[in-house]
Amino acid sequence: PLLICIHGGGFSGGDKRGFRDDGDLIRLMLNEGISLAAINYRLTDGGENPYPIPMLDGARAVQFLRHQAKKYNLDKDRFAATGGSAGGCMLMWLGFHPDLAKPDDEDAVLRESSRLQVLAPHGGQSSLHLPTLAKWFGVESLQVHPAYWPLFAIEEGPIKSTDRFDAAMRDASPITHLTIDDPPIYLSYGERNVAVIAESSPDIWVHHPIMGLKLQEAMKALKLECHVE
Repeated sequence: PLLICIHGGGFSGGDKRGFRDDGDLIRLMLNEGISLAAINYRLTDGGENPYPIPMLDGARAVQFLRHQAKKYNLDKDRFAATGGSAGGCMLMWLGFHPDLAKPDDEDAVLRESSRLQVLAPHGGQSSLHLPTLAKWFGVESLQVHPAYWPLFAIEEGPIKSTDRFDAAMRDASPITHLTIDDPPIYLSYGERNVAVIAESSPDIWVHHPIMGLKLQEAMKALKLECHVE
């Protein structure tokens, strides 16, 4: 089995090399006979690589590892992922999104499945749709996190609601793609379940445990396994 590590950084920073310092995780997995891989993906670069580019890069990394399964002695049917913040959001998106495999593609990598069998994000966002998040927190609006502008290729400043932006936020939200055949998930959050108001810093709500609790509600309704700590 393989554990894929996906770094965070608001889709605009971070690097897979950071996982080299997590000796506890590496030793724990290897002692259990689980291989590890860490991946990079194109960062948003001020809007040059907006959604869905980072997610599709993550999908291709999963597909590449499956394509190399024989070389690395990996079980294609037992791929899990972990990662924090944006990495957690990405791995949930990959876990819930319909399979991106293209069975007839000339590229052998793209013929592989992009699905994951187990998810373990920490501080991950189950939704990036601002109206949904405002509803979850019981406020009229939220302070926008700086990652939104480059991720959705919009101008910095007050958010202008458009159909394109709304559709992109919905599609980027892992919970949007939740279906009855999705994998089990264990979510962890380091932040307390504090009240959020319209004036709250985005640093407060972006890793808020309500992200996991609302996902848990949706998954329980589908009788899917979901644990939140």
